[in-house]
Amino acid sequence: MKKSIFYLFAVVCTVCLFAACGDDDEKVLTVNDIAGTYSGTLTVVGLGEPTPGTSMYLTKVSDSKVKLELKNFGFSGMSLGNIEVECDAVLDGDKMDISGSASVSVPPLGNFPVEVDGDSDGTTLNATISIATAPLPAGDVTVTYAGTK
Repeated sequence: MKKSIFYLFAVVCTVCLFAACGDDDEKVLTVNDIAGTYSGTLTVVGLGEPTPGTSMYLTKVSDSKVKLELKNFGFSGMSLGNIEVECDAVLDGDKMDISGSASVSVPPLGNFPVEVDGDSDGTTLNATISIATAPLPAGDVTVTYAGTK
């Protein structure tokens, strides 16, 4: 009986030893990792020079959503104010793809649809913001952004 208890104890210890020696798991990128303030260059495609030092904000909404925010956005003397878009955040390899749509209100001109498409690896943020402003002289506006935390 004592021998079988000893063997059982030896087996348990061996199993615990091998269980403790597993490989380290790779860290999986989450919404918490990409949330933050990014500083980078904003470019209104076809309408002017790039604007360095522009801040863009990603705020966690849920485990699969972020809010992208660009404050005090304007171009060609026209102010569109803040652009806020709730985006889906989907893991794609070592980055998270973000995409979403919303409407931006520009008094007294009305509301304009906005679409966001981009990605972040937790250190960098690349995004394209498309604003459908067809009734305005400028037409539709595409904004690109590249920044780092």
